[in-house]
Amino acid sequence: MKMYTTDVINMNHYTPELLSDMIQEVEKGFPLKTSVFPTSNIHTILDDTNSQDDEGEECCQPFLNQSWIEVSAKQWSYHAEFVSFATSSALSYFLPSIIRHTYLEEQASIFWHTYAEALLTEQMYMSNVSEWIMNILNVLDFQSPAMRCDAQKTTLAIYDSFTIHQLELVKKWILFQNRNQKDNQTYSHALALVDKARKKHQKDNRQL
Repeated sequence: MKMYTTDVINMNHYTPELLSDMIQEVEKGFPLKTSVFPTSNIHTILDDTNSQDDEGEECCQPFLNQSWIEVSAKQWSYHAEFVSFATSSALSYFLPSIIRHTYLEEQASIFWHTYAEALLTEQMYMSNVSEWIMNILNVLDFQSPAMRCDAQKTTLAIYDSFTIHQLELVKKWILFQNRNQKDNQTYSHALALVDKARKKHQKDNRQL
């Protein structure tokens, strides 16, 4: 398997300015309104096959009638399980929110460490949902072959809805998530799926 490195950006040396640019890229790169979202229809967000009781509906309810940029980091903290219950179309729509907030938290942590170390006691909200969505995007963390197959189908369905530029933004975020390079094999698989989707887009565009 191709091993991806972080040679373009030293992932241990993100600056607030660089993170600001990355945040703006996400804000400009993903539309706030699509033909489907925001939505008032719970079944557009909730994958009924993954929810056998009221838990899934309770988890997805707060995302109704919200654009992805309106979802707060605190909401993600309270409803990280959303990624387990949501449809692939809902995941693709709300993924930019997760990406944006993880950058914002990293930016804030740099300021805290530099100027007010005592503020490090402030709660960081995005760690759980970032881990959960990465479990889907890298596929390998699922134990059974059937679950890995389902996760890969979900991931490719998410990527199929993105443009090549949006896929590049997702790729940049995956590299950011592995900025300490503690799990290159797992993240290399996640990046390989992004590249697979990008090549499919390029092939489809050539056939138009």
